[in-house]
Amino acid sequence: MNITKILKSDYYLNSSISFFKSNFEKRLKFIEKKNFLFNEISNFINNCIDNSKSIFIFCAGNSIISKNIKSDKIFLKEIDEKYEIKYNTNINFTDEIQHKAISECDSVLIADIEHQSNPTSNLLNLSKIIKDDAKIIILSKNLIWMILIKLLKFFFNFSPIKNNFLPSSYLNNLYSSCNLEIVRSEKLIALPIYIPLVTKFINRVFRLPLLNIFCLSNVTILKKINQNSSNNESKQISFIIPCKNEQNNIKLFEKEIIKNNQSYEYLFGDDNSSDKTDEEIDKLSKKLPNNKIIKYKGPGICKSENVYKGIEHSSGDIIVIYDADLTVSFKDIEFSLNILKNTNADFINCTRMIYPQKDGAMKLFNFVGNSFFAGLFSLLFRKKITDTLCGTKIFYKKDWIKLKKDISKWGMKDLWGDFDLLIGAYKNNLKITEVPVTYYERKEEGTKMTSIISNALRMFFIVISSYYKLRLKK
Repeated sequence: MNITKILKSDYYLNSSISFFKSNFEKRLKFIEKKNFLFNEISNFINNCIDNSKSIFIFCAGNSIISKNIKSDKIFLKEIDEKYEIKYNTNINFTDEIQHKAISECDSVLIADIEHQSNPTSNLLNLSKIIKDDAKIIILSKNLIWMILIKLLKFFFNFSPIKNNFLPSSYLNNLYSSCNLEIVRSEKLIALPIYIPLVTKFINRVFRLPLLNIFCLSNVTILKKINQNSSNNESKQISFIIPCKNEQNNIKLFEKEIIKNNQSYEYLFGDDNSSDKTDEEIDKLSKKLPNNKIIKYKGPGICKSENVYKGIEHSSGDIIVIYDADLTVSFKDIEFSLNILKNTNADFINCTRMIYPQKDGAMKLFNFVGNSFFAGLFSLLFRKKITDTLCGTKIFYKKDWIKLKKDISKWGMKDLWGDFDLLIGAYKNNLKITEVPVTYYERKEEGTKMTSIISNALRMFFIVISSYYKLRLKK
């Protein structure tokens, strides 16, 4: 059965087609009057599709959204040719649902769901066309605003009176049946009337938690649930192991590496250690000549810079960031890798806060601080995060290109890298999955997480800055 033909067939509601054809001038005046709203939506979408190469946009009398969209290629389907106004030089209008174009896009923006004749079927078929790492972005309205808008239509005639009643709360229940799940959801526009300075201020402030329940628009970013994972089995794994004064722990890696898959790559980054860490890495490499063990010189600045340098030197398809203290077992790492390779997860954040921790594994102040920041990240991400500071994180090397663009751009340098990577993953709409691991006491030496107060203040500033840049900044 041809998916493209299914999508073409009766795509729009007849009532919507009739309205937009006969009310072109009135609709155009409405759009021009509400230009500030569409600008705010498109500017926010740009924040969600950073690095986009191509995007397919479905519109219904609102193609002005494309005016500020930043993407190398923009394919756009409008409800009527009258609305095909080329707001952007790289827009390509199409009357048809181009299967090939959609399959090559990294984003699909649906801004016409209220006017589609069969949104469920369309979403399901789109999920069959798009590539595995592509995202579908849905623009919808909350229930209260939909009821209010329905009443206002009788007086101002700016949109069809008869169209789909699909508040964002209902759509959330629909997605899973279309092989889609939410990876990010944002709310914006609390005041749809333009009042100089006031409107901009209110619409920014009301993006914050609790206040955002009053917002008009909902931006939902979706990803396919079921994906083709057969190619993932052959992907190469690179372990990035930052080291500073870990000579006794390096010796313990021999047994673990022997038990592991022989194809794995291990990159040990000695960060100007004052002990014999450097020599122990060399000894380990000589003892295990059949394993790919690479030593690189860390920049001697902080753990995060050491990790980032290791990622740049790695040749694997999947990156495993692993602390040299061996507080997480390789068995748990293997399980986490299987989760990444066999599900639609993009980024594995291992959590030490689910299973009982071994005695002495984490100090009380570290436990309290970690729980506090986990709560802040849960608010920021609008999903439960239980551990932000676990050094074990796993993701695809291809996503590092996106992540590294935001490194240390959250108000202050992240010395450890955990916040940089988590916030970057969220900003780039990667699906973050937490996998519980057992947390053991360090085998040798003590924790490197000292200066708790100053580190906590630095981390808190990074979180506040990320709130501003992700939610409030234009």
